[in-house]
Amino acid sequence: MKYKIEILPSKQINREKWDHQVTESTNGLIYAQSNYLDFVSDQWDGLIINDYETIMPVPWRTKAGIKYAYTPAFTQQLGFIGSPLNEHTERIVKRIYSTYRYGSILLNAGNSITAKIVQAYPKPNLLLNLERPFNEIKLMFRKDHIQNAQKAANNGLIYTEIIPIEKAVLFYELINGTKTPHIAASNYQQLEKYCNSILKFNQNCFTRAVLNDYGDLLSSALFLKDEKRIYNIMNATSEMGRAEKANHLLFHHVIQEFAEKKLILDFEGSSIPGIKHFYEGFGCSEEVYFLWHYNKLPFPLSLIP
Repeated sequence: MKYKIEILPSKQINREKWDHQVTESTNGLIYAQSNYLDFVSDQWDGLIINDYETIMPVPWRTKAGIKYAYTPAFTQQLGFIGSPLNEHTERIVKRIYSTYRYGSILLNAGNSITAKIVQAYPKPNLLLNLERPFNEIKLMFRKDHIQNAQKAANNGLIYTEIIPIEKAVLFYELINGTKTPHIAASNYQQLEKYCNSILKFNQNCFTRAVLNDYGDLLSSALFLKDEKRIYNIMNATSEMGRAEKANHLLFHHVIQEFAEKKLILDFEGSSIPGIKHFYEGFGCSEEVYFLWHYNKLPFPLSLIP
């Protein structure tokens, strides 16, 4: 059988076949759904092998006439989805290099063999299986997490499911904006539009928050949801919220709310020790995905890191 490799502009892909492959594949995550990519990326192509047997989205931009791959904001894992590449990996990689001479591509956790070939850098992600009663899940919590959630409740903090998407996005930007200068104002707007126009009405985008008894917002989270996972896209806590352990209470309740569902809570991990330590306290396990950065530009542009 002939092995066919195509790279098509997003407008030319068969979206039904594309999204079906994302949904049915164990490593097909919400970031690779066509409608998500439409909102969060400037432009994107679809790498398609045979009849959508394997796919990979490639968001791209141009600079000085050079087309390069990049990772959009709020997009953790893309990579190859579907059947294994097997002996064709090097051929496919060469095709990518010839189309996008420079780039950063986040490979998903199912791409470990490809990651080894292209020498991609491993990155941590943290997951919690929710398919158990809450009392069983809670046994895996660190003792200090249980105590801190109880402390927050005893101090009168209020967990709520009623917070507008716009407010959660604004709060996140206010708290974390200076720490993430690579995320532009337009990126927040794109995600907000995605949630409001596509997901708000089928509950696949939802927010949760913790307030004090004065109504001050102390901690908030915006989640996306598909058939496999709940994705912790935006989580922010104010200084007052940290002192009051508001985020401990927030995730305690979220886990309790979705316990016994056939879902995984994807904390989206972190390489920042403090954030990682906090999420690990809920008894999650580590998943490894990969950053593939390359430069195949001609000299002297090949010296660009």
